[in-house]
Amino acid sequence: MINVSHAGWARIRPTIFADRLARRSSALSVGAFVAVLLAGSAAQAQCTVSGLTGLSAAAPVVAQAAGMAVANVSASVGALVTSINSVNTAFLTQSSAFVGSPPNPQPDQEGGGVWARGVGGHLNVGTTATAGNISFGTPQQGNIVCNTRTQEDFAGVQIGTDFARLNVNGWNLHVGSTVGYLGSRTQDATPGLNPPANFRDSLQIPFVGLYGAASYGGFLVDAQLRGDFFQNEVSDDNHGISGQQFNARGVSLTGNVAYNQDIGNRWFVEPSAGFVWSKNRVDQLNVPGTGIGGVPLGPGFVPPWVLTVNDIESVLGRLGVRVGTTVTSGDVTWQPFASASVFHEFEGGVTSNLTSNFSALGAAFAPLPSLSSTVTTSGLGTYGQFGLGIAARSASSDWVSYLRADYRTGDNIDGWSVNGGVRYQFVPDPGAAGPRLAVKAPVYKAPASQVYHWSGYYVGAYVGADWGSTNWTFRDDGGTTNPRFAGFLGGGEIGYNHQINKWVFGIEGDVAWTNTRGARPCSIGFFADCEIGSSWLSTVTGRVGYAYWDRLLTYVKGGVAIAEDRAEAACTADSASPILPVVGCPSQSDTKTRLGWTAGLGTEFGLTRNVSVKSEIMYFDLGSDRYTIAGIPTDIERSGFISNVGLHFRFGG
Repeated sequence: MINVSHAGWARIRPTIFADRLARRSSALSVGAFVAVLLAGSAAQAQCTVSGLTGLSAAAPVVAQAAGMAVANVSASVGALVTSINSVNTAFLTQSSAFVGSPPNPQPDQEGGGVWARGVGGHLNVGTTATAGNISFGTPQQGNIVCNTRTQEDFAGVQIGTDFARLNVNGWNLHVGSTVGYLGSRTQDATPGLNPPANFRDSLQIPFVGLYGAASYGGFLVDAQLRGDFFQNEVSDDNHGISGQQFNARGVSLTGNVAYNQDIGNRWFVEPSAGFVWSKNRVDQLNVPGTGIGGVPLGPGFVPPWVLTVNDIESVLGRLGVRVGTTVTSGDVTWQPFASASVFHEFEGGVTSNLTSNFSALGAAFAPLPSLSSTVTTSGLGTYGQFGLGIAARSASSDWVSYLRADYRTGDNIDGWSVNGGVRYQFVPDPGAAGPRLAVKAPVYKAPASQVYHWSGYYVGAYVGADWGSTNWTFRDDGGTTNPRFAGFLGGGEIGYNHQINKWVFGIEGDVAWTNTRGARPCSIGFFADCEIGSSWLSTVTGRVGYAYWDRLLTYVKGGVAIAEDRAEAACTADSASPILPVVGCPSQSDTKTRLGWTAGLGTEFGLTRNVSVKSEIMYFDLGSDRYTIAGIPTDIERSGFISNVGLHFRFGG
């Protein structure tokens, strides 16, 4: 009853179950079968069928199937749109560059700092999905509209470092880099569905970026360019999905402008405007359906679907105002404030394509033509955000901090978030102390600048992200796929520097834990995903640097990279023992330790005589290695990038 190929992988032949389905489906006309898959159900209150009158006379054997599919698309794409909005705006509320400048810096003065902030919150988002251009052999007139409600809980952290040139003809100029991670859990909370909504999505969103900021008096402007990696893990019992990876990646550009106006009696008002543009590319998702688990042709049957999401583009505009005052208590200066903003999404909905793949269930279903549809999911529209917060600094230290809470409300969104951060700032300016917090995170005095030396042993810790791509080639039939990967990483390092005049030579070794992962559909079968993951990554490199501003070291580095990789052909069906045996089930994996090379560049800024903060990006290439997955020889190439921010403690400084 089972054909065996790919060294033991099972391909479907018609089983008793499939024969029973075939006999039942053959009793229906093509038009009747379309009605079976597309007709609405009164019980599915959030989905409405319009038109499709030519199919209305058919017996409703599987009346909910298409409505369930469209609702699933709405929930899955809605979850992506919600997560994209979260990562775009969660850290926006306290300036995209958490930097500041003293009131009276000396001309051409150097500065720099390191900062971290965290965020957590909850969102409810409503979306409307409209299925049109429905075809089953021939085009069908009509559409299906589903209204869904998505809930998201999210939390994350962002870390950055920058260096500055202050009072350049009155301007304070900052350039820096940032890394971060946002995790979220999203679920379809649409009421009135039968069966009840069951879609869940667990996301990890590592991101990396560059930013710049400038101030002139009360005028503030900043911008940030960021790369985002959306690593979804989706489940939906109603569609046969269990822990299936579904990934997206994109780029965003953020800009803000503000003017801080002193209105007397230590009060200020700060109008501002900003935008966030982003574009995200989404991988294909093969939805297994319920047939592989043995659900017969009838209520609850969902065929295998292929979901293809077009690029998601967003242009989110913002207008806002912040009002606050300054209060001094002892050596602590407090700045309570309130803010109000309005956001508007200028792009329309997201368009997806949904296509059935009946042949994945075996020869009995192969004669059926594809059932296809476009699905348009609505955007966020307009919403308001209202916040309360407080910033603080101690006159006796170089630390500043803030904490704020925000509430969002609109036609399609409501929720809340809490956001807080801290920054350590180096500014060699003995006259920088003062009572005002005129910018988002002001800086204050530090010891006068002295000649800075980089020689000595050091230890450190860092956090960041790694991302890239793989190329898989199955040696039995030449099939290929190219899963991309991304993840958060954190680790430690040890090294030694030797300085000669302005030149610094060194050697460094590090090791990091990472939750890197990625997946795309395999070429070996519809119900198999090719997944790549890694648990640790290490490098040993040499460094050559130049101390451009004494405290600012710029460098290049290169050496070897070592990682442990796990490759898997993962079964996407939600049944441990599918009724219909298929290629890819059960899952099979292979793990290898791989050796390659790496090269990159970075900067390091001396905060104190012994403590410095670094920011770097490296490219790595682990070459090609052969894995064996269920007897299939598979060549896998992997390469990518590492971006991190870290602290070094140098001995004997």
